[in-house]
Amino acid sequence: MKKILIVGAKGMLGQYLAKVFRGEDLYLWDRAELDITNQAEVEKKIEELKPEIIINAAAYNDVDRAETDSETANLVNGYAVGYLAKAAKAAGAIMVHYSTGYVFDGEKVEGYTEGDQPNPISKYGQSKFLGEQELQENCERYYLIRLSRLFGDTGTGVGVKKSFVDKILELAETKEELEVVDEEISSSAYGADLAEFTKALLDDGQPFGIYHGSNSGACTWYGLAEEIFKIKGLKKKLIPVSADKFQRLARRPRYSVLLNTKFIPIRSWQESLKEYLAN
Repeated sequence: MKKILIVGAKGMLGQYLAKVFRGEDLYLWDRAELDITNQAEVEKKIEELKPEIIINAAAYNDVDRAETDSETANLVNGYAVGYLAKAAKAAGAIMVHYSTGYVFDGEKVEGYTEGDQPNPISKYGQSKFLGEQELQENCERYYLIRLSRLFGDTGTGVGVKKSFVDKILELAETKEELEVVDEEISSSAYGADLAEFTKALLDDGQPFGIYHGSNSGACTWYGLAEEIFKIKGLKKKLIPVSADKFQRLARRPRYSVLLNTKFIPIRSWQESLKEYLAN
């Protein structure tokens, strides 16, 4: 039985991680238990707990707001990751941390491998890349897992957001027509699959480093909405539009497909979406 600390345990991904690691000596911390932006608190509490594995599922995920609040984004997604990494190293713990396809500029049509060089084009992407650098500089025993478009059951923590999947279903309840961006090709990640992928990495003792943990395949936002409507049998009208139809502060990568070349492939996003929507 391993002593495992999950940070951000009340978020969407945190809840799934808590399920797959049930049976271990598990500690589920959210904001009330640990302020990851307070370095002294991080050091003290982790030194007292002495976990063998620290999984950081806490993040600042408001892509557009990060453009005007980059200080908070950098603190939560960047420097706080460094605090956790230092504390993990001091405790002799393995650290798992999650990043995003938004660390790339989106110019690589064929998709990004784990070894491709990040070049973020938004403040959010920059904050996540800062976190990657902080992790790598402060801890040698780490798994850095990138994902995109996380979906699953909404978390219960403060400030949690619904995924695109749940938002589009909500909108379909009141609208006969929905305009959806038919650009920005990316991978999707189902929280349950990502949690299993994380556990498999740890259980198998895979080499430390960067991994891509999204489901196989890719689509635009419109393609994702189309599949949701198909699975649910919804007859509402979906209208594909260009990205500039909506006023959004942050630039998004045109292509942020994450290619998993280092570990077991995860099932297709269509399969996982079907399972999620059947629940």
